[in-house]
Amino acid sequence: MAYPNFRYLSADKILGIDYDIKNRYGSDTYLLHAAIHGGGIEPPTSQLAAYAAGASGAWYSFEALNDLTAESLALPATAFDEPFCVVNTGNSSRTVVWHGVENQRENETVTYVSGADSVLASLIIQELNASGFETDRAPVSYAGDAPQNICNRNRIRAGVQLDLSFGLRKSFYADGDLSASAVAQPDNRQPAFFTYGDAIRRACALVPLESDTDDVLPVITQPRAPDDQAVSTAMRTPFGIDHSGGVSATTDEREQLVDRVHALVGTLPGERVMRATYGVPSSASLFAINAEVANDQLQRAVMDAVAEFEPSAVVSAIVADVNEALGSVHVNVQVSRADVPGAERDNTRTVGVLVGGTVISTPG
Repeated sequence: MAYPNFRYLSADKILGIDYDIKNRYGSDTYLLHAAIHGGGIEPPTSQLAAYAAGASGAWYSFEALNDLTAESLALPATAFDEPFCVVNTGNSSRTVVWHGVENQRENETVTYVSGADSVLASLIIQELNASGFETDRAPVSYAGDAPQNICNRNRIRAGVQLDLSFGLRKSFYADGDLSASAVAQPDNRQPAFFTYGDAIRRACALVPLESDTDDVLPVITQPRAPDDQAVSTAMRTPFGIDHSGGVSATTDEREQLVDRVHALVGTLPGERVMRATYGVPSSASLFAINAEVANDQLQRAVMDAVAEFEPSAVVSAIVADVNEALGSVHVNVQVSRADVPGAERDNTRTVGVLVGGTVISTPG
């Protein structure tokens, strides 16, 4: 079966058994290489994206681990909403998303280049052609030009989608073997793999990561009040009394955002009658099979909830401490505002959850 989005997929498939997610953020302005159909879905796009990103570049890969169900895990690029990818793409200044495509002519070796970033696309075509690789415009049926395509959901609203033909991908590995076991071995990579990857690296090194055009926006914006409007005041979360004996409040928009995320993480779904799905099911992690799975479940739940209920927040770190012996979970979440370039990401709040769902909060 095909899934319409990640929420349906993650409800039916198991992280670490059916699929895996690898994610590495960049810093400041950065270029992201992503493979949303990695692993057994469209091999070897994960390996190509990782090579192009290098040892320290931003990189993302959603990988199918089970060849029998790999095809069903291929979410459409226009509906790909896995939270880590959405955040990483949204913070990137330029984006290259790697795909594989089947061709009627099995041995055809071509790269279809599409996407709204015409500058980077032209540089990639230039470098690939100079290295002896054929390129062509992607057919309308799978071109990456739509605004909702994940490659175009970065800071400049424009990315590049690379669709590599089956024959081209086969040429990157010994005996054309694209099985999971063969692709996993770096020694099986042929010279064409490195020549291709180096061409993409050169093209990406030539593109500016900042633009002076007026239409450059962060991926998620939060309406700003005109200068002549009064600054909004919000009650602090958790509730408290200030030094004057009044209700503790703040006009700092950054603190308000941190408070809202703190409230979100400290709320269990169902606690708010009018918003039944609001919150993070953190207590469920107490019953995971082991601490590693609990940590993964909790991080994913927090990312999912923040993406849905606080889209103006950029999550830079999530650290979960699951204490099975005490029956408690503590979550540290670092966030900043998406609409403030270069905003500090040192705002931390800790939320503790006890067995049964009792929430205890500690200021970070």
